[in-house]
This record gives sequence, structure tokens and C-alpha cells, in this order.
Amino acid sequence: MKASPARPSTAAQPTVVTGPAGRRQPVAAGPPWYDDVASATDATTVGPKGSACTLSVTFSVPAEWRVEAVRSGAEFTLGPAVPVCEIDAKPAGHIGFLRVWQITGATPLNPQDTVDRYLAAFDGPKEQQHRRTRAGPLDAFEATWTEDGERKRAIVVSTRKGELMITLGGLDTEEFEAMLPAYQSAKSSANLPT
Repeated sequence: MKASPARPSTAAQPTVVTGPAGRRQPVAAGPPWYDDVASATDATTVGPKGSACTLSVTFSVPAEWRVEAVRSGAEFTLGPAVPVCEIDAKPAGHIGFLRVWQITGATPLNPQDTVDRYLAAFDGPKEQQHRRTRAGPLDAFEATWTEDGERKRAIVVSTRKGELMITLGGLDTEEFEAMLPAYQSAKSSANLPT
């Protein structure tokens, strides 16, 4: 049975979040950022050595989600992004994925270029918005857009081994909203491996 869509927490919400370099920025409730959606309960850690996907960033997702390395990622490159890990929501009753992409290229891209080149591979994404934010303690760059009327999300972090991007996409807006707590969990728990 499919779980109901994510609902904003009814607990008192802060009016600010901490942005890059500790700067405070407003919480954006509801679409397109959904900052008021609480993180899912962390359970499975993605990224450490010996896990299904060894990455230059670690983060947590709900236990029911299935984590698999993408073995032939170069075949599915979008702009500078090569998929390296796929986290499937189907075992949790949703139709959609969190995907992790390694950013490639001869010269380092700034996060805005990364997102713009990735989105250029799609057929006319709309309603694009960008912002600097945090992924756990890490400076990050986040984007939201619609594709064929469906909301999508991406966050880019820089590591010693280059940039990684985590994206969220679902079958439709209802599925996207239902999976947002897992995305928020990945975002809030992101860190460099120890």
C-alpha cells in the first residue's frame, strides 16, 4: 500500500535556516522548496567504504529504500553528470528515485554551471530556481524545476574528489512530495566520509 504524501510538520517551524558560512536565510515553506517538510528517519547510510555505493559523500536514507551502484553509468550521462548510485523508493511503496551523479569534465564547473548543463540535457525544464544552501555541514547548491509539469530537485556538493549531485524525481508530483522526507534526510545528513 502506498504511503500518503509528505505533509509539513505541524510542530513550530523555525523562521530561518543556516546557509553557507553560517549565514541565516528564510525558510521557504511549501513549493518549490518545501523547507518545512521534516526529514525521514535515517536508517541506511549511503556512501561509506564497503557499502553498496562507495562515494566521496555519505548520507542517510530510509531503511526501506534499495541502494544500488550504477555499473554502466557512462551510458546514461546527462551533461556533465554520470550516474553512480541509484536509491529506489519502490520497496517503500513509491515510484521514484534518489540518484547520485559524479560530475565530470576537463575543468571544474561551478555548481550553477553543473546544474545548468545537466538541465540542458532535458527537453525544456521550466520554473527553474536555484539557491546556495547547506547539505549537513557542507556548502551546497540546490536547484528545483519542473519537467513535463512534474517537480524535480537537485543538490550539488563539492568534495576532494570533485562534485557530486543528488537528484530526486518521481512518477508525478504526488510521488515527489511523498518522497521529499527521504531527500531532506539525505540533504541534512550529508557529510564527508570519516
